[in-house]
Amino acid sequence: MEDEVIALIKSGMKLRCGHCRKGKLFRGYLKFHDNCPSCSQDLTVADTADGPAFFVGFFTMIVFAPIILVLVQSVDTVFAKILAFIAGIVLCLIVCLVLLPPVKAILLNLQINYDSGEGTTDK
Repeated sequence: MEDEVIALIKSGMKLRCGHCRKGKLFRGYLKFHDNCPSCSQDLTVADTADGPAFFVGFFTMIVFAPIILVLVQSVDTVFAKILAFIAGIVLCLIVCLVLLPPVKAILLNLQINYDSGEGTTDK
């Protein structure tokens, strides 16, 4: 079971289908194909919603907030503080944009593999 999860995560990191591990998941930056181009796996059965954005944003802010604060406090002039702050924010934004597609692909692969769906209160 662990090998299966690791394989799903690896295929997600490569932006590939978790079923066949060959087909590309995305037709755009964050837009999924309706079906896998290689194995025709239905990709509309799962919805990652805001999960990837939450995980990526939360992770990057935990890492970058202290770095940005230390960077800003380590310089003396106001101009250097502003420049350091802007550089830290831009770097944080770039990391978020790079991490978002793989995290979204990983969550989609895991959802499809485990038949995860929206939570309900019905018993």
